[in-house]
Amino acid sequence: MTIQPSPGATGQVNLPQTILLACIGIPIVLLARGLYQIQKLRTLERLYGCEKLTGESDHFRYDVFGILKAMKLASHFRQRTSLLYTNSLFQRYGETYSSNVLGHRLVFTCSAENIKHMLSTAFADFDSSPLRKPLFEPITPHGIFTLDGADWKRSREQLRNRLSNLRKVIDLGLCEQHFQAFLQHVPPNGQVFDVQRCTSALALDMQTRFSLGESVDALDFAQSHEKKQFVDDLDVIKERIVRDGFRGPLRYLMPKRAFYQSCCRARKYVMARARREVERQSSRIEKTKGGRAGNDFNEFDEISQFADQAMSILLANDSMSTTLSGLFYCLSQDERIVKKLRTSIIDAIGLTPPTWSQLGILHYVRWVLQEACKVMRVFPAVVFNARVANKRSTMPSGGGTDGQSPVLVRKGDIVVFSTWARHRLGKDFGESPEKFYPERWEHLSGDMPGFIPFNKGPRICPGRQYAMTVLTYIVARIFQTFSNVSNYNTKVWTERISMTLENENGVLVGLS
Repeated sequence: MTIQPSPGATGQVNLPQTILLACIGIPIVLLARGLYQIQKLRTLERLYGCEKLTGESDHFRYDVFGILKAMKLASHFRQRTSLLYTNSLFQRYGETYSSNVLGHRLVFTCSAENIKHMLSTAFADFDSSPLRKPLFEPITPHGIFTLDGADWKRSREQLRNRLSNLRKVIDLGLCEQHFQAFLQHVPPNGQVFDVQRCTSALALDMQTRFSLGESVDALDFAQSHEKKQFVDDLDVIKERIVRDGFRGPLRYLMPKRAFYQSCCRARKYVMARARREVERQSSRIEKTKGGRAGNDFNEFDEISQFADQAMSILLANDSMSTTLSGLFYCLSQDERIVKKLRTSIIDAIGLTPPTWSQLGILHYVRWVLQEACKVMRVFPAVVFNARVANKRSTMPSGGGTDGQSPVLVRKGDIVVFSTWARHRLGKDFGESPEKFYPERWEHLSGDMPGFIPFNKGPRICPGRQYAMTVLTYIVARIFQTFSNVSNYNTKVWTERISMTLENENGVLVGLS
């Protein structure tokens, strides 16, 4: 007589075996897949005349899933040491190396040659939206940060046209009004204040007036509750976007209710201003043409596009405040440059507010903003940027034992380039590139390949001339008004990476 086991008994016997097989089989399959990919990569490298790219070794050599590396990056982000960490890796492995992060192949580079190639020569081979769209879509679904291809070209062209006539866009009278509001926050007799907080508010007031048609009055002691809520929401949005960018796929494990609520409120605020501006523009067109704007005019689409543009501008707003706060951090430690800066302004234009024609002759101010070389160069607003290869491509250097041979970039590879490392480790800027020395720009050009505070190629920041013009005016007015910058910083400069780069400890100075 044969006894048949019950279905329940069979399940109890086979379940542990199934789990054991899965525990053994899955790693074997993944390991085999990894070995196959390595072999395929080597074959393609030979086919394209490329050499092997140096990869991180040490304890990451056997980090098959890239989990340890992801934890290491997250740890340095929390400890405010990401920049020091990545610089140390470039010094160890060379200007271009590869890493495995959560199963993704990342190529890190600070090579001016590779960055120029990726941003200009091989621009069509690399996209931004696969990385940026999941981060920015909740607040600006069709903004310039979330698009590639034809849609990106159309959005960028609209923004470029909006900024094409700087004399029309920049009202120096309004710049003076904002400067006077800034002065209300400067305590008398060189007493200490956080200039980083004040320049952030100054930049936000100027940018919202340009992008929304009205200021959020961040410098106004009687700022309305609605505008204060918008500023607070904007801070929440920017902070979360950056954190999620560093977290990668792990961001999906984090709660996002507060982020979505801030996005909803901020979008509603911007849409209301966008509607008013679009209605004002369409009314102007009707009066000019003596009739309706045309059958192809879609007011809702216009409002939505205007709102996306405005939010994109405001999300990038911090670059101006970062430049100013970084500048004061540097100037507070170098009395010679403060005196030379003030003298150059007074000798050129005196003590009256600069006119449009006078802004162009403030050469030393421009040098300082580019040393902004310690600000745009050594303290660049955007310290990391990244692209995703949309096809198989190459980069000119990084391969072989000497790092001088071409390297293969596969479709889906993420290329991370470091502005911070390029500006500090590169030899483009002469001796002691970490030092604040504006005079070096007497013999350098802002178009040099290694200088990338505004990016390069087709995606170069369309607002760079706007930003430099406004910054030149503000710096000129500050040093027409004050002759001394006192240093009250007792703590070392510590990175805080938000949408741009700031000092975690603030920038404590006195102006007199």
